[in-house]
Amino acid sequence: MKDSSKGETQSLNSKWLRDAKWGVFTHYLAHMASDPATLMPKKQWIKKVNSFNVKQLADQLSALKAPYFFITIGQACNYFCSPNKAFDEHFGADTGARPERDLIADIAAELVPRGIRMCVYSASYGAGGAPEEQKMWLEIFTEWSERWGKSISAWWLDGTKTVSFPTYRAYFNALKAGNKDALVATKLWGTLSKEQILEDYIGGESGFLLAVSDKHHHEYRKGFSEKIPLHFLTFLGTFWGIGEPRFPVEVVTGWTQHINNMGGTVSWDCPVTDSGAIPDKAYEQLAVLSRKVNTDAG
Repeated sequence: MKDSSKGETQSLNSKWLRDAKWGVFTHYLAHMASDPATLMPKKQWIKKVNSFNVKQLADQLSALKAPYFFITIGQACNYFCSPNKAFDEHFGADTGARPERDLIADIAAELVPRGIRMCVYSASYGAGGAPEEQKMWLEIFTEWSERWGKSISAWWLDGTKTVSFPTYRAYFNALKAGNKDALVATKLWGTLSKEQILEDYIGGESGFLLAVSDKHHHEYRKGFSEKIPLHFLTFLGTFWGIGEPRFPVEVVTGWTQHINNMGGTVSWDCPVTDSGAIPDKAYEQLAVLSRKVNTDAG
C-alpha cells in the first residue's frame, strides 16, 4: 500500500498474524525485564546464551503448534544474544556483552523449516538520541536485519515515543532492510499524525490489566487505521519473562478467544529456563490454549 504522503510502502502481508490467533513470546535477558540494575556479569550472560538448547525449544513449540515465536535481542543495556560488527565498530568490542553465537539465527534455523515464524523484539536503541547516535544504531539494526533476512517475520520495537517522522521512518527502513515483508510494530509513533503512522500491526502491550476490547486503552486504536491488525502482548507469568502462571488457564483461553473474536491476536510472554525450555506449568497452559483455539478454528 503506497502512500505518497509517507513516501513508504506499508506491508500488506499481515494475514498470517490475524490467522495465528496466538503466539509465544519470551524475554530472554541478562537482567529482570525493565530493570538493568539486576544485570548479570558478562561471562554469565555469554554462558547462558551458549547453553540455549534450540532444538529443545523448537520441539516444544512444534508440539504446541505455536504459529510464531518472539524473543528479545536486548533491552535497557548493551547485552545482546547476537553479535554485531557495527556495534563493535561504533562502541567497542568490550562494551556490553555479545556472544559469538548468533542465537537469533540458530533459533530461526530450527523454527522456520517447521513452519513456525521467527520474530524479534528490541529496545529502540538510539532513537531518542542525537543524529550521530541514531545513525550508528540504524547501521546496527540494518546489519541484524540483513543478516537474518527473510527468516524474520516480525519486529516489536520498544522504547521512546518522542521521535520525529524522519527518525521513525528510518527505523522502519532499517528493520525491513533484510525482509520488506516483515511486520513492524513500535512505540515510536506516539507523537506522530495519523497520516505518518507506518505500523504494520498494533504492538498492544498490556501489563497487569488485560484489555477487554480494542477500545479499552485509547492508545490501541488512536491514530491507527482499522486495517492494521489488532494484537496484544501480555505476560503469562507474574511479570515479563518470570514466574509461574498468574491466571487460571480458563482466563488465558477465555481472554485470548475474546480478542480472537474481535479479529485480534495475542502474544503470551512466558519464561524460559537458561537452557531455553518453557517451564512445565507455563507449557501446560499453552497446551490447553493451543487445543482450545485449534478446536474452535476447526
